Amino acid sequence: MDAALAYEDRISALEDSLAALKAELAEKERRLRDLEDIEAIKRLQCAYGYYLEHWMSDEIIALFADRPETSATFVEGTYLGMEGVKRYFGKMKVAPPEFLHLVMQVNPVITLAGDGVSAKGRWYGFGTICGGMVNGAIDPTYMAVVYEMEYIKEDGVWKILKLAFQMHYAYGHPQKNVAPPPPPPAGERADSGSAPGGMKLSPDIWAPYNTQYGSGYIYPMHFVHPVTGKPSQENEHNAKLNLKPSPFLPK
Repeated sequence: MDAALAYEDRISALEDSLAALKAELAEKERRLRDLEDIEAIKRLQCAYGYYLEHWMSDEIIALFADRPETSATFVEGTYLGMEGVKRYFGKMKVAPPEFLHLVMQVNPVITLAGDGVSAKGRWYGFGTICGGMVNGAIDPTYMAVVYEMEYIKEDGVWKILKLAFQMHYAYGHPQKNVAPPPPPPAGERADSGSAPGGMKLSPDIWAPYNTQYGSGYIYPMHFVHPVTGKPSQENEHNAKLNLKPSPFLPK
């Protein structure tokens, strides 16, 4: 083998090694960005929970992206766009001192899209709601929920695009010698689990069915099975249920 051919082989091998190193570096950089994005999304969701604790409406609303597809879904229905988000979270501008709406954001499954600017997440929420003292004692409501979230990155900052707060149950221990509050007017039903303070409900789209505990409904999961790669079977399960109409529908 002449010297020129050997030199060309060495150059070719070095170029191949350089290309492989560049590809490996790019993959490591992608993985690092993914980890940073996941941590940023966790911080975003947990910040939402802390702001929710004392119903810091301005801070909560500022977590959302102002886009046409933005939405917030609760047990009574879906509020559309930033206007809908403001209509829901802006109803109680100043929470009374005794108000406490503590919902822990736990057990996340976060799925990043391949575009680098969108993601989905599923979380459990557990907590209590306290609206005031009853007969001199704390009168909490206990709650368990699932969040199905969509996120978007704008100018390098992750924001909430769609929030779906899907109630399992809310249970408040009935205090003795306390008269129940009067029912709200038709079309303005108040739900202690998702409308703290007895706020009037005004979703753009009312939920047609009651999917809370007792219904057997499984809230659809955005992610596929982590081992098989197949969708889970909640849609088939839900199709067999005889769901009752939502109790929040206007009469």
